[in-house]
Amino acid sequence: TLSLPSPMGSNCKGLDVERSCRHGFYAASPRSDLHALLYNDASGTALLVLISAGGAVVATKGLGEEEVRGLQFEPSARHLVALISGGTGVHGSPSFFVKMRMPDLEVVWSRPIQSRMVGMEMWTPDNSDTIAVSDELYMLHSAGVCHDGAWCARYQGDIVQALNATTGEGVRDVSRDWQASHSCRQMVAYNEMSDSFLMGSAGDYSPKALLFTAFTRGAHAAARTRFEGWGDGAGRQGVAQGAIKAEPLSPGFASVWSFASKLGEPHKLHFARLHSDGAWSAPPRRVFPGSVGAELGANLAPLDGGRWLVAYTEAPGSAVTDAAAMFWDDWGLEEDTRARGSRLAILDASGDVLGAPADISAVGAPFPVEINHLAKRAEGFGWIYIDGPGAATARVAHLRCRHAVI
Repeated sequence: TLSLPSPMGSNCKGLDVERSCRHGFYAASPRSDLHALLYNDASGTALLVLISAGGAVVATKGLGEEEVRGLQFEPSARHLVALISGGTGVHGSPSFFVKMRMPDLEVVWSRPIQSRMVGMEMWTPDNSDTIAVSDELYMLHSAGVCHDGAWCARYQGDIVQALNATTGEGVRDVSRDWQASHSCRQMVAYNEMSDSFLMGSAGDYSPKALLFTAFTRGAHAAARTRFEGWGDGAGRQGVAQGAIKAEPLSPGFASVWSFASKLGEPHKLHFARLHSDGAWSAPPRRVFPGSVGAELGANLAPLDGGRWLVAYTEAPGSAVTDAAAMFWDDWGLEEDTRARGSRLAILDASGDVLGAPADISAVGAPFPVEINHLAKRAEGFGWIYIDGPGAATARVAHLRCRHAVI
C-alpha cells in the first residue's frame, strides 16, 4: 500500500470537463527499477510520483493544475514523459508534453501539442492510451471537435500529432488527423525494433469499425486494417477500452480490446496480432468463446515463446449500462465487480488460452478497469490501483512470473 502524497481528487462528475478522479496513469520500464504514477489530487494539481522498486516514494513533482492525460518512459528509460491538458474543458486548448530527466525529474522541456483542424477538450476520451514515445518522437493519438471554419466544423474525430523528442518542436510530416469520425476510443504503441507506431481508433460512423493504421520508418503505411463493428453516430459503438503492445524481438504488435455485438450486449475480449505496417498477422478472435458476462478493461504484456499475459476484469451481465459513458473515466461499475473481477490469462501467439485464467482479486490490488496500465518492469510486471474519488492510498502490485519474460 502506497500513501499518496496528496489525496486523489473527488470532483469527477460531468462530461469531459472535470479532472480525472477514478484512476491515474501508471508507467514502468524493463530498463529501470523506478516506476511512476500521475494523477490529479484534491487540489486539482497534476501530481507525478516516482516510486522505488520496493514501493517507497522517491520524488514528487507538480505539473500544473489541469487534467492528466498520459505517462510513458522513453524506451531507453533516461526520460519520463507526461501529457497534461492545457485547459480542462476549454475547447481548443492544446495539451502539453513534459519531458523530464530521470531520476531527478528535472524538466528538460514542456511544449504544447495540438491540431490546426481538431480542438481537444471537447469529446476527448479520458480513458484511452493516447501517447507512445520513442527516443526520437513523441506521438499523440487523441480526439476532439473540429474547429469552426474547417470542412469538418463541429464534428468529432481523431488526431495524430507528434513532437521531436530532442527539441520539442512539432513534426508536421507525422500529422494525420481525422482517420475516424466519431473517434470513441484510441490506442497507440511503439515498437523499437521496427521503429513503428501502431494506432487503433474505434469509430461510430466513419468507419463503424476499429481501424488500425501505422507510422513506420518515417512514413504512414498504406494498410488501413479494420475490425468491423457498429455505431449510432452519436458516441455509442461496440469497442470498449483496449491496448496495443509491441511484440518482443519482433517488428510487429499485439492488441486486445472488448467488443459488444450490439447495444446492451456484454463486451467480449478479443485478441489479434499485426505487422509493423498495420496488416493482420494473426486475425482477430474471441479469447473466451461461449463465455457468460462481460470481459472489460484489458491490457497485455509479452512473455517468452510468443505468449502473452492478458489482464482483464470479469463482470456479470452487460455491466456497462450506457455505452456513451465509456468516453469518460468512470463507467459506473459495481464496486464488487472492481474488487473481485480481476483476472489474468496466458495466450499463445494465435490467441488460444493456455490453462485456466487466474483470479487475482485475493492479492488486494485489482486492475483499474477504465484505464488498465499493466506494464513490464525490470523484474516482472506492475500496475497501480487507486480506490476511487478521494482515495488517500494506492495499491501497488508487482507480479513475478514463473514463465520466462522477454
